Amino acid sequence: MKLNLTELIPLQNELDERIMDLHHEVRETTQLKRILALVVEISELANETRSFKYWSLKGPSEKDVLLEEFSDSIHFILSLGIDLKLNELIVECDDISYDLSRLFLEWTDDAIQLMHDFNLDNFQKCANYCAKIAYTLQFNENEVLDTYYKKNKKNHNRQDTAY
Repeated sequence: MKLNLTELIPLQNELDERIMDLHHEVRETTQLKRILALVVEISELANETRSFKYWSLKGPSEKDVLLEEFSDSIHFILSLGIDLKLNELIVECDDISYDLSRLFLEWTDDAIQLMHDFNLDNFQKCANYCAKIAYTLQFNENEVLDTYYKKNKKNHNRQDTAY
């Protein structure tokens, strides 16, 4: 599975700059908060998949809900990539069976590693989980990109309304 997220970088940069300006923040002082936001979004997606809820018979949320939660994670992945001056982001993984619970824990662990050592290698390792999650949840690239566009627009609208 391969996802080319490059075309989303300018959109994320525009949203980031707008938010930073409106809230009188700068990238450097929000990096730790954005790493935490990524961890929270990973957890929210995990919760919607219900993959770890062995005690429950209720299935996962609808695909559109999962895609939107996934898109929230991508927003923060892109935002952190911008800190590293990325102008391209392609994430990929082998097309093999992945255990969702393990993926969410490993993704969270790699996101937390960014707090300790924020560099391109650690970022790419963390970002590649987007491909593993997309593959496992059977999202295709068009669905991922379309959902990002919709959520990005929603996030701009939220800034308009003092969200």
